[in-house]
Amino acid sequence: MLGKKVVLVSADAPDPQAAASEANRLITHEKVTATIGTQSSSLSLAATVVAEKNKVFYVETKGISGLITARGFKYLFRTTFSSRMMANQMVDYTAQRLAPKLGKEAKELRIAIVHEDGGFGTSTAKALTARAKVLGLNIVAVEAYSARTADLSGLSLKLKRAKPDILLAAQYINDSILFHRQAKELGFRPLVFGTTAGQGNPDFVKALGKDAEGVLAGGIPAEICIDRLKGEPKRDAAEFVRRYKETHKGEYPSPTSFVGFAGAWIFYKFILPKAGSLDPDKLREAALSLDVKPGEGVLNWGVKFAGPGAENAGQNLYASAGINQWQDGKLRLIYPREIASSDLRLVRSGRILEEVEAAVGELR
Repeated sequence: MLGKKVVLVSADAPDPQAAASEANRLITHEKVTATIGTQSSSLSLAATVVAEKNKVFYVETKGISGLITARGFKYLFRTTFSSRMMANQMVDYTAQRLAPKLGKEAKELRIAIVHEDGGFGTSTAKALTARAKVLGLNIVAVEAYSARTADLSGLSLKLKRAKPDILLAAQYINDSILFHRQAKELGFRPLVFGTTAGQGNPDFVKALGKDAEGVLAGGIPAEICIDRLKGEPKRDAAEFVRRYKETHKGEYPSPTSFVGFAGAWIFYKFILPKAGSLDPDKLREAALSLDVKPGEGVLNWGVKFAGPGAENAGQNLYASAGINQWQDGKLRLIYPREIASSDLRLVRSGRILEEVEAAVGELR
């Protein structure tokens, strides 16, 4: 790159303490001036503190916690979506895609929100509620519970009395399984739109079988199809797939690998060439100058980072979460359309009512 050999130095960190320690090692011993990572929000929150303290440029590719970009860090840039962006997208999809397929105007929908009362569930529910209010949607119930509870039947009955058309859920895997089982027993079967932390977990379909059919989950894309991409992004994504298969016994890249590749691709294709150097301040200046429109990236994302002073400074404003759905026992990506592997199906009580058209329309 730029006539010089790029040397990659890697580090593994199973927990936040190790992430901070490894970040410090890379900076002090390996003398890195730019970092690409991590695997999770908790690891990112720890490692980025060390990077910022040492004025090291940091590209966050996978951690989605809103706290990551809420600290006003100067050298931190997140290429993937945030938890708030995920919640907003869930509500927008509900209003713009699900409502018409249910034969209703968006404001006629009866929407209930249920969430575990920890940090993840509470913050996600707040974002879901706030976005719904912005769109003027009808929220008929917002209910919280402890993820450690052994009985959610009372909650299910309370939600059933609210008669929602759609239930937006922020749950972990164990409580999501418990909730769905008890809701079914009580005859409460709304269209459920959860997140990949609960409804998108592979254990969800293992536990519920056919009762998982039609359930939606926002968050990390379940699978990525590059057939609809065009030009250079499609070429580069195809090359990534080829190389991944070569080194992973023919396996197609996992969504997590794709999201990591997309972040690295943004760094090597746009930020580093424009900076002309690995100097952190030049990399920062280059990142802040980017405005790559949506549709021009390997995940169909564009690139535009929120600037200094923004409440989410360093966030890629053009990133997009995935919307997935359980179909025939497999979690399929149904949005964004450009990298989706399937189309939305509306399911009630295990029966497919209709298959939605293969869309060229795009969620705005």
